[in-house]
Parts: sequence; C-alpha cells; structure tokens
Amino acid sequence: MEVLNTKENIFLISKLAGLVKENPNSESYFLENLYKDDVNNLLNKIVVSDNLKTHWICWAKFDEMIEVGINKHVKQVLLKKFKPNSGIVKIARLKNSYSPKFFELFKTLPLKIAPEALKRELGIIDKYERYYDFKKKVILPSLNDLEKIDVNVSLFEIKENKKVVELLFKKGDIMNVAEMKIGQVGVIKKITATEPFKSRLFSLGIVKGEKLKLLKHTLAKNTYEIEVNKSKIALRDEEAKMIIVEVENEKN
Repeated sequence: MEVLNTKENIFLISKLAGLVKENPNSESYFLENLYKDDVNNLLNKIVVSDNLKTHWICWAKFDEMIEVGINKHVKQVLLKKFKPNSGIVKIARLKNSYSPKFFELFKTLPLKIAPEALKRELGIIDKYERYYDFKKKVILPSLNDLEKIDVNVSLFEIKENKKVVELLFKKGDIMNVAEMKIGQVGVIKKITATEPFKSRLFSLGIVKGEKLKLLKHTLAKNTYEIEVNKSKIALRDEEAKMIIVEVENEKN
C-alpha cells in the first residue's frame, strides 16, 4: 500500500481498495499480505476521499488471518470502488450481525451441521441454551437477511426422539403449492395473498418459514390438502397458488 504522505499518515481510498478481498463480511475485512506489525502501524492512519478524512481501522484481531474492522464511513466510500453485484457490496447490505458468517458457510451446500457446532462457528457457544431461541433469534433472521441478496437457503431439521440433532441447509426449487408433487416438502418463503385470504392463511398457521407438505390434490374440486405443524389443511386452487415454497432439491 502506497503512503501518499508519511508525515500525516494519509492514504487514498483507492489504494486501500486494492488490499481488500472479494468476500469480507459486513463488519470486518481480511487484508492480504500484511503482518501483525503492519496492521499495528496502520491503526492510526487516515483515509481521504474528496473531503472525507477519517481513521479507517476501528479494531484489529490476529488469528490465522489478520482481521480488521473498518470505519463505517470509509466502508461506504470503499464500496463504490466495487461492482454492484460483487460479493463485498452484497455483504454490505446485510443487517443481521450473524448473516455474514452464514454467507461464508453457505459457499458449500448442502451443509449438515449440529446445532452446537453451528454455535461454535458463530462464536456463541455459551448463548441460546434452548434450540428454539437459537433458531428464532439467530438462524431464521439470518436466512431472511440473506434472501435480500438473493441467497435463498432452506433449513431442514433432523430429529431423534423429538430433539433436533442436526441441521441441514440446502438450496431448493422455488414454486407455488399448486406446482408441487404429492409428498413433496418445502419451506414457505413468501405468501402473495391479499386480504381476506392472507388473514385466513395466517390463522391456519401458514406463515413464512414454516415447513409444508403436500398430501393430496383432488382434481374434481381442484383443492389441495397440505400438512403444516402436524395439522391438515385444505386449500382452494387460488390459495395454493399464493403460497410460494422452496422445495428440497433432490439433486442436492
């Protein structure tokens, strides 16, 4: 990295951009070819872009790689140096603090992992003792967040004696209930219904994130029987088409 003014410790943002990898997470960036001493020396440097002057590193951590936190103002300027569909720009749109780690984990799918192992990956092994809380406060918000950058992954739970022992994350095929095959299982991704249909579906427990199974299609009445949370529900054709699901891809 070229120092433009050694006395004032100032760098141009364009020089900083060249050090950043394509897949950092939203709160930290991995810098290549730097050593611990280099980062310590950079901690007090200032980045300039137009009239902006700000310290660019908020914190630094040294493990197998050097990880540094970048000032939020610098990050916004830095993002302008990348294409809109690049990994760094997509990740910057994420709001949930755990989403970037999920983004990294989902580079290889399907992913099968035990709940405790996932918590270790996220650095929260001592939090969320109940799986219900872990799922509600960490997993589902992260999956919803990733949908904003077109990373659509569904969660399938593997149980033993009613206890969730493993989590399976997979990409699936997006379709409405009317397009599903008998016996197929999917996760509800979106409900396009308006009132009063939306309230009816909600009252039946048909909400985003729930698992749904198609049990039967009656041609004579053109109705669909589904199962949600162990409850059997009959849907009219127009209602079935308003429920968008992600069906497990058999190729995965």
